[in-house]
Amino acid sequence: MSQNPLLAEGPSAGKRRRARLVLSAAGAIALVGLVGGGIASSHLTSSLSDYDAPGSAVVLAQHQIQRATGANPEEGYEVVVRTPAPIGASSPVPARVATVVALLRSRPEVKSVLDYASTGDPTMISKAGDLTVVVATVGAVQEKQAVTALQHAISAQPSLKGNTWLGGPTVADVQLAAVSSKDLGRAELFALPFLILLLFFVFRGLRAAAVPLIGAVFAIAVTLGVMGLVIVALPLSVFALNLVIALGLGLSVDFSLLIVSRFREEVRRQGSVDAALVTVRQTAGHTVLFSSLTIAAAMATLAVFPERFVYSMGIAGAIVVLAAGAFALLVLPSLLTVFGARIAAHTPSRRHPASATSEAQATGRWYRIATVVMRRPAIWALSAILVLAVLAVPFLHVSFTGGDASALPASSSAGTAYKLVQTNFTAFSEAPASIVVNAAHATPAELASIATQAANVPGVKAVSAFEHLGGSLWESNVALSSAPLSPTAQRTVNALQSLHGPGPLTVVGQTASFQALQHSLKSHLPLVLGLIVLIALMMLFAMTRSVVLPLMAVVMNILTIGATFGMLVWAFQWGHLGHLLGFSGPGALQSTSLIIILAVVFGLSTDYGVFLLGRMKEEHDAGATRREAVALGLDRTGGIVSAAAVCLALAMGALVLSRLVFVKELGLGVAFAVLLDATVVRAVLVPAVMSLLGPVAWSSPWSTGQVQPPATVPAIPKTPPTPGAILSAGLPASK
Repeated sequence: MSQNPLLAEGPSAGKRRRARLVLSAAGAIALVGLVGGGIASSHLTSSLSDYDAPGSAVVLAQHQIQRATGANPEEGYEVVVRTPAPIGASSPVPARVATVVALLRSRPEVKSVLDYASTGDPTMISKAGDLTVVVATVGAVQEKQAVTALQHAISAQPSLKGNTWLGGPTVADVQLAAVSSKDLGRAELFALPFLILLLFFVFRGLRAAAVPLIGAVFAIAVTLGVMGLVIVALPLSVFALNLVIALGLGLSVDFSLLIVSRFREEVRRQGSVDAALVTVRQTAGHTVLFSSLTIAAAMATLAVFPERFVYSMGIAGAIVVLAAGAFALLVLPSLLTVFGARIAAHTPSRRHPASATSEAQATGRWYRIATVVMRRPAIWALSAILVLAVLAVPFLHVSFTGGDASALPASSSAGTAYKLVQTNFTAFSEAPASIVVNAAHATPAELASIATQAANVPGVKAVSAFEHLGGSLWESNVALSSAPLSPTAQRTVNALQSLHGPGPLTVVGQTASFQALQHSLKSHLPLVLGLIVLIALMMLFAMTRSVVLPLMAVVMNILTIGATFGMLVWAFQWGHLGHLLGFSGPGALQSTSLIIILAVVFGLSTDYGVFLLGRMKEEHDAGATRREAVALGLDRTGGIVSAAAVCLALAMGALVLSRLVFVKELGLGVAFAVLLDATVVRAVLVPAVMSLLGPVAWSSPWSTGQVQPPATVPAIPKTPPTPGAILSAGLPASK
């Protein structure tokens, strides 16, 4: 008969006192982190330079332009103004337009202001003559502060209310960050009540359910504080906060669930909180250590990319993973020391027999699923691989895009300005390309020849005459006939870049910057992939001492990622979930989002693999047969992995409520991947492949000194699980 957890032997007074000191110290560290992170968050960057590819020809040309003119070609304001009556190129300047021009010229960051009257450019007037656009070049600028001040100045003018829309790259970037942050907060607040209910159901108690929430607060607070220290030496992007909050919450649930479940199991078996904690540190604690190090290392590989947006995600992601692991390994044991007996008491013993190793206990649903799968492993393995392969097929047709004002909702001024310019104007392009020629002795005829060639390039609407910027720099502005990030615009820019002139010729602008980003991501991706795979192999080998199991886990991770990417193409690029998720598909996926999803999903898949393989190895080393070890390992961890996956999917999946498509991609991609990995991969593919591999799975170049497994093989149930059993297996708190 199992011992009642309420009667479990508790820790000594000294241990409880030391545990309270640890908890107090952890609370102080979290408080300092929140304060420091709150101060530092205002210094996180939110600019177009976050996506720059350092060292590229485009970035070098932009720096040359800024040194020559003082204006940053990546930045700028565009104000669309509704005129009281239709106007033409020779019409007098309406009062509203004059007011906007005066406001822009009064701004310290503005270098020049252009309107239709000062340039004589008819393309700055809409086709109907009821709208015009005023353009301002911008130099060095603190984007958020400058845009806020300009918005207030425009709002203070009664004649401009409802008649002007502030846009341009500088404003679009600030509003993208603002919308992202606001949507993140709203999504997490929406998901939090459901997550609390789910945690209460999974942990079987209010105190236990509060553990992962405490862990999430600790991990996020510590991460914010450390990020505050990092930005003293290295600028970080504000978009990393999206990942920190969602990943911190999800991993805190993962690690806490594993620790608490094993703690309850050991308290029932040993009847002592102290003894249970010792075993937990040696088993689940060991697993959490390997898991957190593996995920953190996978995230840290993103720091290889030189783009601030990407390396910020990697650094912040690695920090929050380590912080969540530190909570589970250092702080959570102190919580269990103080409240362990009460936390253990909320699991009905009738659901969890005392023996942790007897065959009689191993009759749970996950055990039955594993044994049924191992009866016909080839069929189940091929079926699972077929499902993953079919899901991955759409990824063969993937197209890539970036983030710009077109991603903003209509409620934002920059998003509205972008749409007005694209639909109501003829040759004016909100993000034109520019041809920059670096030639000290260029003649007017040579420059005119380049302009003529550019005008004949397909996709070009208009080309301006070359303007001398100073020194040896000459610039010509080019209006594109399609959206800046579209494949058509990219082909046009490639053709412009192939033109020949009297000196080095570089095309700059939003399209060219995106292409430079794509080239940089593509060139660094093999190294990142190699590092991620190598790290996973090393960590899994160190944990399992098997040569084959790490290779198997990596291959399964790749299958999961391929299926996830295929789903994203189907959902977002092809737009099949557009109506459900409330977006009009851009016809492509954001490349930076996919790279972040790659690192996160690979790390999380390895995390679940560590949970499962670690317990299989433990059972195998304890004397179970190979097949029994697989079934017992899945039985002990199936509930943990499925519950953790559902909680993490809820935390990350809440991001689909964002109004930004690339944030929706990140949330849905990670949520789908963890659910797929916890069901098709861990419940079906792993036991099937392990059965097919047989003794090869446990092969090692060293003698492990393991106990020889008994010759008997557990009986295989004759009744298979119901069709939905694999996807709807229960979530017992102790497994």
